[in-house]
Order: sequence, then C-alpha cells, then structure tokens
Amino acid sequence: MGFFGTIGRAIASAFWSFDAAPVAPNTEPNGGDGVQAYGGYLASDERRPELTGAQKWITYANAYNTAVIATGLRYRAGLLGGAKWHTEPNPRGGAKAERGVDVVEQGLLHALMPRPWNAVVRKASLYTFTGFSLHEWTIRRRPDDDLVVFAELAHRPQHTIDRWNKPSEQAPWDAVHQQTRAGNSYVIPRSRLFYCWDDLLTDSPEGMGLLRHVIELIRRLNVLEGLEGFGFETDLRGMPIGRAPIKALMAEAEARFGNDKDKINAYVAEKTQNLRSALANLIKSPEKLQYLLLDSGTYQGIDQNTISVVQRWAFELLRGDSRGLPEINAAISRLQLEIARVLGIEFALMGAGASGSRAMHTDKTSLLGMSLQTTLTEIAAFATRDLARPLVALNGLDPDSCTPTLVAEPISTEAILMVCQALQALGAAGLSPDDPAWPVLRDRMGLPAPPDPTPEVMGMLGLGRRGSRSGPGAARGEVDLPVEGLGAKPAAAGKPRRR
Repeated sequence: MGFFGTIGRAIASAFWSFDAAPVAPNTEPNGGDGVQAYGGYLASDERRPELTGAQKWITYANAYNTAVIATGLRYRAGLLGGAKWHTEPNPRGGAKAERGVDVVEQGLLHALMPRPWNAVVRKASLYTFTGFSLHEWTIRRRPDDDLVVFAELAHRPQHTIDRWNKPSEQAPWDAVHQQTRAGNSYVIPRSRLFYCWDDLLTDSPEGMGLLRHVIELIRRLNVLEGLEGFGFETDLRGMPIGRAPIKALMAEAEARFGNDKDKINAYVAEKTQNLRSALANLIKSPEKLQYLLLDSGTYQGIDQNTISVVQRWAFELLRGDSRGLPEINAAISRLQLEIARVLGIEFALMGAGASGSRAMHTDKTSLLGMSLQTTLTEIAAFATRDLARPLVALNGLDPDSCTPTLVAEPISTEAILMVCQALQALGAAGLSPDDPAWPVLRDRMGLPAPPDPTPEVMGMLGLGRRGSRSGPGAARGEVDLPVEGLGAKPAAAGKPRRR
C-alpha cells in the first residue's frame, strides 16, 4: 500500500501540481480581485440581455416607475437626505486636527454649492439601488479668508459611464470614460470623484444594488397587472355589441349608386353613424376598439317578403364571467410584498389587508432605521476618503493626521411619547447622573449628550465632578463632606461618603 501510495503521489505531482510563484512583498498583493476590463469594458457574468450594457439602465429607469419601487426609493432617499452631519477630529493631529475640522465643515458640510451636502447625500444614496454612484468635485478659494472649499459636487449619471480604466486584476481602477447623449466624451480621474459602491456580492466597480434582486419580480408584476387590466376592461361591464342591417343598407346603396364601392361604403357609414358613435363612447380605453358591429341581415327568412321577428337594429352588451381576477389580485399583492421586503419598506403595506399591527409596524420601521444608518456610515466613510482628505490637503494640512471623520447622526424612528416613557423609566431606576449607562442609552434613543452638572448640583447630590478628587486622598467618585454642627460623632468627620 505504501508503494502504490508513493507512486500515486508522484503521478499527481507530475500532472496536477503547480509551481508556486515568488511571494510578493508585504506592500504588494499576491492575488487579484478577478475583475478585468478589456479596452475599458468590464467583463460581466450577467446573462440577462436586458441587464447588460446600456440596456441595463433603461431597464432600471422603467423599474423606477413601479409604485412599490418608487415608494421605497423615496422613503429611503428622503430619510438619508435629512440626516444631520458633523465631524470628529483626528486624534493624531492635535491643534491642527481642530483646524481640519473647521476646514471640512466650512468647505463641505456648509459650503455654498448648487447642490448642498444633504442633497448630494440623497443623490449618492442611489448606489444602494443601482450598485454605484459618482460625483465629480470642483473647488474654489474664498476671497475673504483664502480657504479652499468645494464649488460643486456634480453628479455623473450611471448610464453615461461606459468604460472603466482598470489596468489589471491586481490594480484598482483609476479613471472612467463618460459618453454623454450629446456625443461628448470625457475622461474623469479617480482622484476627482466621490465614489459610492455596493460591493457586497461583486467586486466589479459597477457593484450590485437592490434593483438587481427585484428586477424579475418587477417583470412578473407588470405582466400580472397587464392581465388584470385587460380582464377588468373586458369582463367587468361586458363588450358592447351593435346590430344593424348592413346587407340591406348595401343593397339600397347599390340600387342608388350602382357598383361604386366608395359611395356604397359612405352611404352605409352615414346610416350607421349614430350607432357607431354610441359604441365608441362606451369603451373604457379609446385606443382599444373593444366593440363589435355585426350585420343583422343573417336573420332574414327565406321569403324576402316575410317580416322577420328579429330586430334589425340592436344594441347590447356581451357579458362574461370575471373569473381569475381574485387570483391575479392575490398574486400581485404577494409580489408587491416580496419587493417591499427586499427594500425594507414592508411596513408601508401594513393595513392594506387583514394582517398587521401597530407593534409590528414599529418594529419594521426600527429595522429600516438601522439599515439606513448602516448606509449613512458607508457614505460617511466614502466621503471621508474621497472628499475630506483632498480638501484638507488642498488647505495645506497633512491629510493623514489632520483629516477629520465625517459622522452622520442617528436617524430617529422613535415616537416622542416612547422616548419620554423611556426617560421616565430611567429616572425611576435610580441611576446616578455620572453613571456610564446614561450616554449609551441616550445615544440609542438618538438624544444628545447631557451637559455636565454644575458644582452646586453635584454638591447637592453628594458627588464630585466625574473623575475628580474632592479632597486629599479621596478615591475616584468620592467626596469629603463637612459634618460640623450635625451632632454626629466627631470621629466620623473624615470618613468619605460613597455614591
């Protein structure tokens, strides 16, 4: 067994082994991301033709007009655009880091731009739907204080980006090629772009957004809604039918005009004009001729002189059973709910049916708030990298030690009554004002940090300032209290009082 095992390993080593490449230094990669661009065009694994090339953005644009997609997009973008922002100084920079905070707040958060920062955030948040978003920045210098600020963060639509300059699988992309509808061609370097990217399921620079997950559901939804509309128009009231003695009218016309077909047709059209107008005015979709005009001459008897009991002029509705509409409605509701779940807005559909509750609605809105907070955290990281660092460097500061961190404040989804009840419960819990649980709980509720208590308040509570020593040898959080005139034992005068 050992001999054959040795032979097997030798054969496997000869045919299926590979020579290890030289190990790259720690500053260089050994592998790649598997993304390659050929002439600037990214190699894609997408197999649906409507989601490749320029057709992809047409498909996405049509999806925006679906009601449930529009609701989710507006909900999410509105909440993200309404978030408040601030900066936190870089702990490595010292006094210059405070200057970096002022530069970013004045030059970005409060800069006078055609599209202000909150609107830029709302626009950039579309990367969660489409996979990526791009904004090109330009700067200006303020004449009063010589501060370099952003002049504009201009959106570069996704459908205009046709090529990505990615040298190899080991190198990141360094520029994009833009082709506009006017036929203009531009090359934008990576260093001038604010780039947001959803790379959860792909390493391609185009990313993969939420629309890719629901595009098949949207297609099925449109098909079912089309069937529902057709069934509603044809089955609910019925198809109008008019009957006229067309053959007899044609015979009269032939007797008057001979074989002139144009005059015969004009004569018949004139005689049936009122009936045809009534039929046309009854249809619900003018672009669809949903009526029939039949020749009633087929009800004549064998003897032409015999009077027929069948009416030669008639107007009625051809009715049919409206079967299938309830089933289609249930399928449409299911698809809408599935799409809403992917977008995180299923709470918007609660109340439309027999299910749902206030507690469930509150829980779903909280989940959406946490999801949006994650998106804001990502946008903050992208903006710190692509906007704050260049702005700090352009103002003559070291970007490594002076660039502040952009932070979006939490999105509040709690009702005011619930916050008040939570504060009341915390007050009844007997926590001291300097308990470390306070800032954590207030942050969870989206409340600002409380101000430091005044010395008078701290003295009334028998507490020193947080982390201070009130007397010689007093431990952290302890204070020496005078007891003269209290009638207590004098020996207890130096005994500290704990919280």
